[in-house]
Amino acid sequence: MVENGIQRFEHWKQDGLLKDYRFLFSSYVDVDEWDAMAILSFANYAQVARWKTIEHASPGGLIRDALEMAWPLNTTPADLAFHGESSTPPDPASNVYFSIAFDGDAFRQNAGGAMVRQLNGWLADGVVSYRVYMNRYPGGKHWQGLVVLEYRDMDAFAQAKPLLNLQGVVSREPVIADAILSH
Repeated sequence: MVENGIQRFEHWKQDGLLKDYRFLFSSYVDVDEWDAMAILSFANYAQVARWKTIEHASPGGLIRDALEMAWPLNTTPADLAFHGESSTPPDPASNVYFSIAFDGDAFRQNAGGAMVRQLNGWLADGVVSYRVYMNRYPGGKHWQGLVVLEYRDMDAFAQAKPLLNLQGVVSREPVIADAILSH
């Protein structure tokens, strides 16, 4: 992935197919959670339609060798519902990512209130950025909401506080991850 895979995604970004992409790899072995996640951003639905043709030939945009290692492979169309960024410029080489998926309709109803206020408060406290995604097709086997927090470094992550416990919201196991950076 590091040698060939990222070049493909960088090419698609330069070509205007992707607005942006980010590869996260779990920092720890866990058979119950994901090992790798690609977060792809599109500027418009014309780009999404073009991506659909790539998915048919190359699921997840991965080359054959990567596909053999990346099983099971899931694509979850989602919308970026909320996001925030610190005014302090990040150092991507030392950032630590924390993702947690949520189930339940209550997440869709409550994430924009107390949770976003809490996340905005953390931007001055070691969180470089946060993104809250909503599953475009809720009710399926995948998560309803996904929160991805980007911490300045491991020390900032060590000081992390727990997310609010929202009534009726069920969280899945969180994943601590590192980003693979393009060259």
